[in-house]
Amino acid sequence: MSEIKRRDLLKIGAGAALAAGAGAAAIPLVRRLADSAPPAIDIKKLVAGKLDYTRAKAVPTICFGCTTHCGVIGWVQDGRVRKIEGNPLDPNTQGNICSKAQGMISYTYYPERLMHPIKRVGKRGEGKWKRISWDEALSEIADRMRPLREGGVPEEFVFHYGRDKTKGYTKRFTNAFGTPHRLNRRSICSSNRRAPLMSFYGREFEWETQDFENTKYIVNFGGNPMEAYQGGLYMMHRIQKARVDGGAKMVTFEIRPSATASVSEDYFPIMPGTDGAVAFAMIHVILREGLQDEEFWNRWSNLPLEKLRESVKDYTPGWAEEQSGVPAADIERIAVEFAQAAPACCTMSNRGSAKHYNGVQADRAIRTLDVLVGNVGKPGGFCLSSLRGWAGRYGQEGLPKLSQPGPKPPNPKPWGIGEGYDEEAFKKLPDFVQERVNNFPEKWKKKYFGELATPSEYPLAWHWYQMRVGQLVYPYIKEGRQKVSVYMSFTLGASYGYPEANVAREVLQDESLIPFHVAIDIGYGEQAALADIVLPEATSLERWDHHSTNNYGLVPYTGVRQPLVEPAGETKSVQAILQDLAKRIGGGMEEYFAFESEEAFYKEWYKNLPVSWEDFKRRGIWYDEGREKDYELYERPLTDAELEGTAVEGDLVMKGGKAVGIMMDGKAVRGFPTPNRVINVYDEIWPEAAKAVGLPADDVNASPIAVYDTVPEHRDLGEDDYIFSTFKWNVHTQGRSGHWKYHAEIVHTNPVFMHPETGETLGVQEGDSVRVSVYRPKGHTYRGGEDGIMGSFENHVRFLSGMHPKVVACSHHVGHWEHGAVGASKNEATGPAEGTGPGAGNADPQAAPEKIWWSKGRGGIGGGVAINDALPINPCPLTGGQNWYDNVCKIEKL
Repeated sequence: MSEIKRRDLLKIGAGAALAAGAGAAAIPLVRRLADSAPPAIDIKKLVAGKLDYTRAKAVPTICFGCTTHCGVIGWVQDGRVRKIEGNPLDPNTQGNICSKAQGMISYTYYPERLMHPIKRVGKRGEGKWKRISWDEALSEIADRMRPLREGGVPEEFVFHYGRDKTKGYTKRFTNAFGTPHRLNRRSICSSNRRAPLMSFYGREFEWETQDFENTKYIVNFGGNPMEAYQGGLYMMHRIQKARVDGGAKMVTFEIRPSATASVSEDYFPIMPGTDGAVAFAMIHVILREGLQDEEFWNRWSNLPLEKLRESVKDYTPGWAEEQSGVPAADIERIAVEFAQAAPACCTMSNRGSAKHYNGVQADRAIRTLDVLVGNVGKPGGFCLSSLRGWAGRYGQEGLPKLSQPGPKPPNPKPWGIGEGYDEEAFKKLPDFVQERVNNFPEKWKKKYFGELATPSEYPLAWHWYQMRVGQLVYPYIKEGRQKVSVYMSFTLGASYGYPEANVAREVLQDESLIPFHVAIDIGYGEQAALADIVLPEATSLERWDHHSTNNYGLVPYTGVRQPLVEPAGETKSVQAILQDLAKRIGGGMEEYFAFESEEAFYKEWYKNLPVSWEDFKRRGIWYDEGREKDYELYERPLTDAELEGTAVEGDLVMKGGKAVGIMMDGKAVRGFPTPNRVINVYDEIWPEAAKAVGLPADDVNASPIAVYDTVPEHRDLGEDDYIFSTFKWNVHTQGRSGHWKYHAEIVHTNPVFMHPETGETLGVQEGDSVRVSVYRPKGHTYRGGEDGIMGSFENHVRFLSGMHPKVVACSHHVGHWEHGAVGASKNEATGPAEGTGPGAGNADPQAAPEKIWWSKGRGGIGGGVAINDALPINPCPLTGGQNWYDNVCKIEKL
């Protein structure tokens, strides 16, 4: 397969086209403050709280347009947010923003936004509602929940969220109630790529933080920071600076010419699921040519180098070409260039490599590349900065410690037999589950809380921390693995966006399985449509939250989300809702929510900052500007305070039965936050977990060292079989942004993209309609190996040169049937009129139904197709991450 080069690319900004070759106009992703009105922000005035241009005042906050969470400044005029700019004090963004920041304005002022609590009066899902007061709504919910807690069955309350950035507030509520069922959707997103990082480097490092600004060489396996990537905005301007100003090179392996591929020096359309093959071949070449950093490997890896050499001896570039389609000569060249650039080189990977049956092992191979060339923690290399914030975490010593205001409720008891366990809840589980858990090692028994929170078949979804396996929640409820009496969804779109979303809708509509469903959301989406009571939430422009994440500037920082305007109508923040509900349930719950206000809660959290609360609010961001970058954290000596009470056992510095450091050259240094304080290239946790759940030892996921195997359903692809993949547009956020008017104007449909040669083979032209039918997966996964078509959808075709010819791809942002006129692409109001009202008068007139110019009613192409009913639930063994990109399909012209 030929290589696509961009060597003649002139100096560009961090913006990129929606898709190279897609026929779409180039749309800037990023704007500098000085490029737009109001005038460039004067930082001194901002910090002094005097940034006020006559009628519009600037207020710092944290963006919630996506999960990157950038520091931003909102311009408020006449009580309304008019515009979002970047906060130049944010060390991650350095004042940049992307188009999604303006989406917060869209979802705050869209016409069908819910303004009042509503209660259904017809059949569930029938769309018949009545408006009720907050007192009525919360009293009924409390009356439903209180008997569960008082009757000793708090686990029958399930709290299921999509995006929760309250930093522990919802967990405070579920813990105070006594339920372990605070469920997330991590498996839908990123657990396959987080697990290898935590296995290698420890719990603190579930997300990498490459030093892109100083790098010379980037090898990108399926990451797309120029369009959609958690942290992408932090990355993109640093990557472009390195490329344009520093001469750095980026190589991208992808299945389509993404915006990131379009600015890469080399782009290779790769066979899906074969990223690991290329990584293994690169390891083979580096070892063959003697380009490894042997000193670093021997010092910090737990695997003898000869063992690694033996494991990759058959993974030659020629073999990798057969697997991936990437020419062997290019793999050789890239491996050598990468190693020669060390330590100022780094890998990057995301869903493209990880969201496959073999994706965990592919990412383990990619992580091995960085260790092999010794770039870990080095300038320009693969650095590590704690994603968990900087409240006394690894490498964050000397910084103010942040913690939730007390008192904090205790965690629920783990489920099991014996003292300290919840025996009653455990005994209600199916016999086969009890038998499996009883055979678990003690370290897992202490973390087990039932099949919804900690599914026993996927122990590595909760071994490091609670990643959950969200796509199995509804099937497991349907199977009877957990009785549910009250189900509360919070900003969740499972009935639209989960794989086999039809199963989620089926369970949510069945009152024998879920007798009472409360939805908390800002709008009436597909999930809220299947609730009994809907509580309207304040948006991110109207509420408080704590913020901290990893910093690509390699200096820990924190920020605060604060209200720019008052909550519209009768909407309330989730914190206010849960505080009121806790008081109504009573029985001691109220003790954990004795806060004067939400602001008081977060003010207490930040009380140890070396700036005043008012100063912090004016800045929106705080970090230690004099702190050195977090290079080589693992080599930093332990301080006298850290050494107090420790003892040396072998090479490890122990304290309280846990290793806190390691002896190197006669000195106690931090090492990595793994149990043995080194990098675990070899990890027995994988075969241990496989044995515990009965996964065959020869399965690719059972190996203690990274190995390669073909995705099961890709082994015998027929000529008429294609691999179906999804992707994300730069102007959308999963399925959460379909109702953002100005973003929907740019992308409001989701054609089936394919290579022109693929179209010729299928006998279809651009614009033709096709039926895409997806098979059940194979391998050791949910319903793996079942014959037949799982589901299908119909859509129109667009050609895209540069795609892999065996791949068809379709985005999943659109095709809504709720979320207002914009979301549903209709020229009529949708959703319950009973829920909107006073406050909706601030609605954006350009988002009115008659303004939806792309609707079919106006002769347009319409709002796209919902595809997730046709995509099978396919959790990766052990970790449970959804294998989004393994789907095999057939395509028929209609």
